[in-house]
Amino acid sequence: MMLARLWNVRSLRVRLLISLMMAICTIWASWFLCQAMQMSRQQTGQWDQMMKTTGQQILRSVPPGMTPVDRQTGLSLPPEIPVLPAHLYYQVWHRNGQSILQSANAPAQAWVPLRFDAPHWLGQADLDGQAWRVYTITDATHTVQVQVAKLQSQLDAELALWFNGSIVIAGLLIVLLGTVSWWTICWTMRPVRQLRDTLVERAALDLRPLPLRELPQELRPLVEGFNGVLGQLDTALRAERHFLADAAHELRTPLAVLTAQARLVQSAQTLEESRAAMAPLLCGIERTARLTEQLLDSARVDASADPAAGGAVTLHEIVSLVLHDFDPAARQHQQRLLLDTEPCALPVDVDTLGVLLRNLIDNAQRYSGTGARIQVVCRRVRMDDGWCVALGVRDDGPGVPASARDRIFDRFYRVPGTTGRGSGIGLSLVARIAELHGATIDVGEGLDGRGFGITVRFTRYRVDAPADCPDSSPAPLAVVTPSTAATTP
Repeated sequence: MMLARLWNVRSLRVRLLISLMMAICTIWASWFLCQAMQMSRQQTGQWDQMMKTTGQQILRSVPPGMTPVDRQTGLSLPPEIPVLPAHLYYQVWHRNGQSILQSANAPAQAWVPLRFDAPHWLGQADLDGQAWRVYTITDATHTVQVQVAKLQSQLDAELALWFNGSIVIAGLLIVLLGTVSWWTICWTMRPVRQLRDTLVERAALDLRPLPLRELPQELRPLVEGFNGVLGQLDTALRAERHFLADAAHELRTPLAVLTAQARLVQSAQTLEESRAAMAPLLCGIERTARLTEQLLDSARVDASADPAAGGAVTLHEIVSLVLHDFDPAARQHQQRLLLDTEPCALPVDVDTLGVLLRNLIDNAQRYSGTGARIQVVCRRVRMDDGWCVALGVRDDGPGVPASARDRIFDRFYRVPGTTGRGSGIGLSLVARIAELHGATIDVGEGLDGRGFGITVRFTRYRVDAPADCPDSSPAPLAVVTPSTAATTP
């Protein structure tokens, strides 16, 4: 539980330190365990070898026929035998069961039962409730036996002393290593702190890219991605400032005209003068309302999320419904609406697609003139790598000069010499919505080699080929006259 809480700390430096120290402690504990096992075997082996050497030297030093030595008097060892190590005891026994010689403080009883038929023996023995490590060796005549022993508790105490000393030294080294590691981590993370200080000191709308020169290589992709987002935000803010400036300019003129026309209505002396002044006022209100609607549509399109989030929709039905709304305007201008559709379904946003269709049809109605034909197409078309759905609006009006076709999708741009009412926002919305859906826009001639046509191809989505794929000839047009609304084929 404590480890989980430590791991949930938000600080990257603390996480790095915890991970590093856990790895170091795990490796050290494994190494120390192996060393302790090896040290225990090595220490036991050293004492066993020492007891063997001591027992063999004592056996060589005992003369034949040696009589028992009084325990109180004792006996000095010969010069060739080195001084016994501390806490090492010995006993010399005769075959008749008498103790010939033993070291001071050695027990009077043999550590292990006397057996003169075995040349030597090494093992554990218990005497008076104490554990001993015992080595026995018997001479060639099976007459004298030497027993050398050491308390197992003393051996364990030596191992514990080494173990505790190693733990203390390792703890100090780990603390020192942790301190050095923390300092190294803080020093390594210094560019991140400097980057944070740079962001804190920046103004709210300062969207300049962050410096990459002193950043570690591992952090560069993150900061480069952040710089990309800052660049997109800067571009969006610049576009919004430009759009607001243009929108303010575009709204200022019609509002001023509306004000002047309202004053004319107010100053009219007769009912006839009032009605004459009211007509341009209503026209100006309609134009301002249309401009405001397009500005709101533009803001809504810019705020749109994933257009495919709502699932697939039937485009041909949407085209028919939208075309119904333009029937009154078509009758007013004596225009003919032509509908050419087939069943098509794509994962697109219904609202933004409706805005796209309305602006395309509205643009055709405004500039194609009285008595023009306007054709709306929704069909599957062949691409190099399959089939896609295309929406097209064509007319047989005066058309758009080839020199101006590259700019008609710019905001607030109007073709020079245009007499129809408009603000230059509609086609820019079309371009923005097509971009959101990953579609391409083609412009060209309209109906019968006249007028103007715009086709939006949804190339991001592939569809099945139509049933008449081998023929691939267009289906007959369904004509919608001003007296009958647009109907689905």
